[in-house]
Amino acid sequence: MRFALFTLLLTKAILFTATTQAGESAHQIFGLSEFVYIEELGVGYKAKIDTGAESASINAINAQVEKVKGGDDIVHFDLVLPDETLRSVSLPLSKHIRIKRRASDYDEDEKDYTRRPVLELTLCIGGDSHKVEVNLADRRQFSKPMLVGSEPLTSFKALVDPSKKYLQDKTLCAKQDKSKGQKE
Repeated sequence: MRFALFTLLLTKAILFTATTQAGESAHQIFGLSEFVYIEELGVGYKAKIDTGAESASINAINAQVEKVKGGDDIVHFDLVLPDETLRSVSLPLSKHIRIKRRASDYDEDEKDYTRRPVLELTLCIGGDSHKVEVNLADRRQFSKPMLVGSEPLTSFKALVDPSKKYLQDKTLCAKQDKSKGQKE
């Protein structure tokens, strides 16, 4: 009887370990920077992978929300392309979010957050595509025109290796890329 119980417990432990290891192998490894293709926009960007940020954001300016009676509100904005040119875009608004501002970015009498429009966009990284929420932000002063935070990383089941960059194969999404090429 004890041998049967021991065998049963040992079998469960082995199966649990195998299942856990199989689930872990389903994760993708991203570097601190990756190429991201946005399907709805037909544009690829170099993106900063930032586990400290929650959401994703793309480089866009002049965002204006048009209220539509009985329908989805529309966001009109100028998308800053990789070559720094602008493309006028209009897409349905998903929602607005508040992003906390750094203390050095505002005066005492100003709000400590910014309100940004959010879109539902399909991101492709390394041939894997997921629809995620992406906010619009003026990222012209940053080194990367796009940021991918923890919520989209969870959708991709991604782990981040901070010692690496561009681990995912950009050609798996780039065949559809209508933007001009980017050098690393």
